[in-house]
Amino acid sequence: MRETGITTVDTLRKEIGDIVAERQALRAAGAPTAELEANRRRLTEAQARLSRLLIASHLPHPEAA
Repeated sequence: MRETGITTVDTLRKEIGDIVAERQALRAAGAPTAELEANRRRLTEAQARLSRLLIASHLPHPEAA
């Protein structure tokens, strides 16, 4: 997801979608608990990054103050 080094809302939404799809496939395949947990951690980290990015995008910029 970070080929260009720039993380956007759209790239994070795609990443989250990919992780969710992977999780569904893991569950369908009867993946071990440890593998599901690793996926869950990646998902929650991506969701946290998206939250921080969205919050930052709505904060006033210093030059606008």
